[in-house]
Amino acid sequence: MPLREFSVLMMICTIWGLHFVVMKFTIFQMGIPPLFYAALRVSLLAIILLPFLRWHKGQMRAVLLGGVGFGALNYAFMFPAMQLTTASAAAVAIELYMPFSIILSVLILGEKIGPWRTAGAALAFVGVVLIGLGAPAETAGKGFALGIGLMACSAMAEAVGAIAVKSVKSVTSIQLLGWFGLVGSVVLWPLSLLLEDNQMRAFGPETRVNFGLALMYSVLLVSLVAHGSYYWLLQRLPIHTVAPSGLMTTLIGVIGGVIILGETPTPIIWLGAFVTVVGISIILWRNRREANKGRQKDAKRT
Repeated sequence: MPLREFSVLMMICTIWGLHFVVMKFTIFQMGIPPLFYAALRVSLLAIILLPFLRWHKGQMRAVLLGGVGFGALNYAFMFPAMQLTTASAAAVAIELYMPFSIILSVLILGEKIGPWRTAGAALAFVGVVLIGLGAPAETAGKGFALGIGLMACSAMAEAVGAIAVKSVKSVTSIQLLGWFGLVGSVVLWPLSLLLEDNQMRAFGPETRVNFGLALMYSVLLVSLVAHGSYYWLLQRLPIHTVAPSGLMTTLIGVIGGVIILGETPTPIIWLGAFVTVVGISIILWRNRREANKGRQKDAKRT
């Protein structure tokens, strides 16, 4: 991988990994209502990208379904989960996105995955279950296992969004992000108004500066810079080269939770994290091997 692309990939992983720390601090320590935080984030994103929105006839069903997965349900589960779990455990649990994507690709797209990727997916699930059993009470909420379950639901929502977007053609990443923000706004604001109260505490004198910085981080760095750069990388590098970025993101999220927030994962959590990473690594290895085989077959045909 060229140095420029590698530097961009490391920037993306750092931004995404530290976002778990930002969310945990904002929601758990500052006490900001999580759905309100999520709704405001996606609405600001939609407003920024509103000039780029275009209606794509024949593709909007997939685009809107992708928005439900990526822009609405993903955050509806992820942000409340940060009240209950730790940043480090959440960074590992969200890696279930990959095995969930594989399962959906089999059920919906009819793809075959083979025994190795099946084993990798199984290990990832076992690892996350172990994490859910190892609650570090001093740095997590009372419902730690529930928080891990919500992160798993968030990963499933991402996988659904990914399957939907896979069929979208000729729609730029900026337009997709704009639609995701719009759909997320339609879903998350009613949820916040129905399930939360005292949202205006976010703008109180003790919290408004830090909350404003957290919003800027989420909208500008995570959504625009990191996601935009990730799509830029996908246009220049094979997907199997970029895909392992999830593991680096997880590593940075765990390190950030331990160093910045003072989290102390229990031995069971460390074991679960190890098992999960091994499972995801097996999936990535097989994905790369299958991609190489595909390129070799194409070369033989030509």
